[in-house]
Amino acid sequence: MSDFFKKMKSVFLEPTGSETELAEDISQDNPENGEKKDSGQLPTSKTPSEQATKYSDVSGQQSDQFYKVLFDALERNNQAGFDYLEFKKALQSLETIGLDEKTKFLSAFAGAQASGASVKLLTDSAAIYLEILDTEATNFRNAVEMQRTKQISNRENEVKQLTNLITGKEEQIKKLNAEIEEHKKMLSSLDNEIKSAQSKIETTKADFSVTYDGLVKKIRDDVDRINTYLSTK
Repeated sequence: MSDFFKKMKSVFLEPTGSETELAEDISQDNPENGEKKDSGQLPTSKTPSEQATKYSDVSGQQSDQFYKVLFDALERNNQAGFDYLEFKKALQSLETIGLDEKTKFLSAFAGAQASGASVKLLTDSAAIYLEILDTEATNFRNAVEMQRTKQISNRENEVKQLTNLITGKEEQIKKLNAEIEEHKKMLSSLDNEIKSAQSKIETTKADFSVTYDGLVKKIRDDVDRINTYLSTK
């Protein structure tokens, strides 16, 4: 676990549950981020939940492994100087003092100003990080579909082929019954593999969705507070 992940986890997160089994496979299918566009507007993110399938009723949970994927993306694209991430760390350092929320934001911003930051710089850099996370979400959805094809679609094709083979053999003479029964066993085994693979993929997808949505909400909430508390600074 990298120092950056430990720091970011302590800044953004509460303790979470365990990782899911397919997270590593899917993250390996996830391509590196491309060049990011520096936008002053907060992006409208399309979360994985908007790409719902017939299995979208699977409930997810926040995952350390997916947090690491997302935080690593933020680290790779960390903006130079004092920006939103540094401001978030400064806020976290004030948690134990017992200040009210507005005072914490004002205090952290006073330090940010000393480092040359402004409200616009903070919100602009937060927008960049949201775009980075949005790109990660898009890459993840693409990787999920690759895994779906690899682990389910190919097996579904095998099921169709075996079903046709069984139908044909059932029309043959009695001596082929033993072979038909063997294919039925194979069909049952493939059905079980499909159900198992589907469950793993959809749970992994749901975990990422919850993780991604939770992280984006935290950043958006901070941006709202920045604009509320610091807009006159």
